[in-house]
Amino acid sequence: MSKLRWGFLSAGGIATSVARDFRIAGITIQAVGARDLAKANEFAEKFDIPNRHQGYDALVNDPEVDVVYVSTPHPWHHQHALLALNAGKHVLLEKPFTINAREAQEIKDLATKKKLFVLEAMWSRFLPSMDAIFEVINSGVLGEIKLVTADHSQYLPHVPRLWKPELGGGALLDLGIYPVSFAVRVLGLPEKITAKATLTGEKVDETTSIIFEYANGAQATLTTCMSAAGPVTAVVVGTFGRIEIDKSFYDQTSFKVYNQGGEVIQSYAQKIDGIGRQYQGLHLEKCVAEGLLESPVLSITESVEIMKVMDGLRAQIGVKYPTE
Repeated sequence: MSKLRWGFLSAGGIATSVARDFRIAGITIQAVGARDLAKANEFAEKFDIPNRHQGYDALVNDPEVDVVYVSTPHPWHHQHALLALNAGKHVLLEKPFTINAREAQEIKDLATKKKLFVLEAMWSRFLPSMDAIFEVINSGVLGEIKLVTADHSQYLPHVPRLWKPELGGGALLDLGIYPVSFAVRVLGLPEKITAKATLTGEKVDETTSIIFEYANGAQATLTTCMSAAGPVTAVVVGTFGRIEIDKSFYDQTSFKVYNQGGEVIQSYAQKIDGIGRQYQGLHLEKCVAEGLLESPVLSITESVEIMKVMDGLRAQIGVKYPTE
């Protein structure tokens, strides 16, 4: 069992998925808070959680909670992260980190002031398959990386919040954050960004295409859509070879490494228990145990910079939220 005691702020669908994986890993969920106490109790019974709270203030102020996992919709990430930090708790904050970079910076500033650890729950960064992918990239076997392509497109007309601007809707923030974060991890922050989108009648993006350009000539081409199912794959192309990452590229998945002649020189298809959301929790616990204030895999500084990129993309496609 882990030494840190977790409090789950919200008891929705994503929290359920995370709790299942946390239980696989032996991570201690000490408390859950929801606006509706009956929902908190139902969630707690399902996962044998001892402390149940009505409302988020009670959850973050529970003296038996060391770290708060925030899984409310992203328009409330800023408010709930600050609530937890002001209560002296470390935070795992669901992706996308916030609505915009201003909110992200305010979270970073408070975490720095309070000397508390905050991690964006970009769970794919911590998967064994991603570790293996970046072992290949960092080994130099691909040569100089020239191109990254990645798609995250799903058929989601049945998910109402994605279509509502007041809930931070649109493909880019909810789905597109995955290929954007992946490209930034491979190539770094882009020197130039270009985006084109098709907007809904409510002025959120239904489909967005993105190009990142870099000073060394490298490019990333990224696509996201919430009204049609895409390949949800990714490719990293270098001067000596490439990696082709299978669907869904951000999950624990398989991949193949090809040399310049198109021959397969490495394959990966490792299975794991659960979906893989436990690895972000284990990573946070390790960082806190080591006294770190930023993750070496996804620092809060990088999360802020990625939100600046997202702001720039939204400015180009004309998506603005009511809270801005």
